[in-house]
Amino acid sequence: MMIENNNLQTKKDYQTLFLKLVQPLLGKFSPGCARIRLSGGGATYNQDVIELEAFARPLWGFIPFWLGGGKAHEFEERYIKGLSNGTDPDSIEYWGKAEDNDQRFVEMAPIAFGLISVPDILWKPLSSDAKKNLSLWLYQINEHEMPRCNWYFFRVLVNVALKSLGCDYDNQKLEEDLLFLESCYKGDGWYEDGVSKRTDYYSAFAMQFYSMLLSLYGIVDINIAKERARLFSKDFILWFSPDGAPLPYGRSLIYRFATSAFFSALAIMDDSADFGLLKGIINRNFRYFLSKDIFNDSDILSIGYGYPNLTIAERYNAPGSPYWSLKAFMFLLLPDNHPFWLEKEKELDVKDGVYKIDKARMLVAREKRNVSAYLPGMIGMKSLGHFSEKYDKFVYSTLFPFSVSHSNESIEEFASDNMLAFEIDGYFYQRRGSIEYEISNDRVYSKWSVPAIEIETIVIPIANGHIRMHKIESQIECNAYDSGYSIENKNLKAINGCDSRLKISNGYCYSIVEAKSSYSKVSIIKADPNSNLMYRNSIFPVVIHKIGKGTTFIEDVFLASEE
Repeated sequence: MMIENNNLQTKKDYQTLFLKLVQPLLGKFSPGCARIRLSGGGATYNQDVIELEAFARPLWGFIPFWLGGGKAHEFEERYIKGLSNGTDPDSIEYWGKAEDNDQRFVEMAPIAFGLISVPDILWKPLSSDAKKNLSLWLYQINEHEMPRCNWYFFRVLVNVALKSLGCDYDNQKLEEDLLFLESCYKGDGWYEDGVSKRTDYYSAFAMQFYSMLLSLYGIVDINIAKERARLFSKDFILWFSPDGAPLPYGRSLIYRFATSAFFSALAIMDDSADFGLLKGIINRNFRYFLSKDIFNDSDILSIGYGYPNLTIAERYNAPGSPYWSLKAFMFLLLPDNHPFWLEKEKELDVKDGVYKIDKARMLVAREKRNVSAYLPGMIGMKSLGHFSEKYDKFVYSTLFPFSVSHSNESIEEFASDNMLAFEIDGYFYQRRGSIEYEISNDRVYSKWSVPAIEIETIVIPIANGHIRMHKIESQIECNAYDSGYSIENKNLKAINGCDSRLKISNGYCYSIVEAKSSYSKVSIIKADPNSNLMYRNSIFPVVIHKIGKGTTFIEDVFLASEE
């Protein structure tokens, strides 16, 4: 799909962009319109729920579009028909009964948001039987267990919707869920994602996003929500490069421009916001992703990041999952005379330098077009798909996105860019969380382990890269691969170095490794195809060290920049 996206100024411009993104879905509805059927891979939930997800997620964009006066009658008709058939137990398109921890609860959220916001479109046209079926189907969320995380917002939205429509709801659960979600607030604007304890994009496009929405309906104190959003914005803005690239870090990166959904919600909630600044962040974020190969041959948003790529997916990613990205269009609900539509987009005015974000447990280094984040390793559970690669790298970079592993049976398949990998008995191991860590103003310390080896690592940001120092206590002899930044393996124009230094270049960027301590050799790793977020074929330099029994000290320098 080719989308002209340079002129994003008026409300009409954004409405047009939104409709271009969803138009290919029109022919994918099932006969009863309760499902959208897309080709692609599977997920942990069954096909019924996969098709429900594809039906529900576009509502995150349609609801603000309709609320702001947009018209899309063909979709309206399908959604009304779909809500009737999907919740009718006698329909062949019935979405089914829920169980504990059911994915259906996630997809209830946009439906509930629609019932709260645009009941004239999604509720009033339904027959009395259809209204009863829909309310009963939604009420199931009160009868089952759920993960203690951002999912509690889904139950809040459902109960708020049922209450607003005069249907049975669970007020006790509503109050308890709001108390739990409040306990997730950790200060400085930051929420942790429930018991997972992570602070990643879910702090933005889930915890903050839903809090701001609920504040519009008086469920959450709007003054508190505004203050927290303003505090959060000061840190979160550091995650975005001047060209709109968000920091590629953590899970659910297939949602792409949902990374700017927080700023979209901030525009509708905070009437004193700098709308030109928000518009600039949102516009550049759209342009960044729309300039990539993010659609499949049917013009459907693909699973992937810079290109269609199932390798990077979590186990909860099905073909319709990427339409979570439409949360970024929340500002479409703003009235036609709102100043957001009149403001010109502003550049991101953030000084280069190193910033410590305590609540996110990271250092953020900003330098020209590159944003880098230095972290001590994974906090919380280690599951759902490639979490070690998404949380445990020594650095994450907007210009040099990371790679995920295909296996740990070869260094090429392991694709361990910006990691220290150990080869033990024919298999490769890297950091999976930290035993201890400390973040200072200029460095990150972590203590971690792999089988028979304990490592202490210090990472120090410097111009165009960082220094790594490792103290290794090993009970075995093995090889260690201290790896650098990945670049695209295309048109390599220079591969040069001396005994201890190696530079690789493809003409528009380079990656360098330099050994400062005893080492075996410097080399190049051609990662397996489709392991990198941005490049189908990537390559990175590495310093290979011989590790003996006892204590070994390593110091290496890693640099990367545009040419």
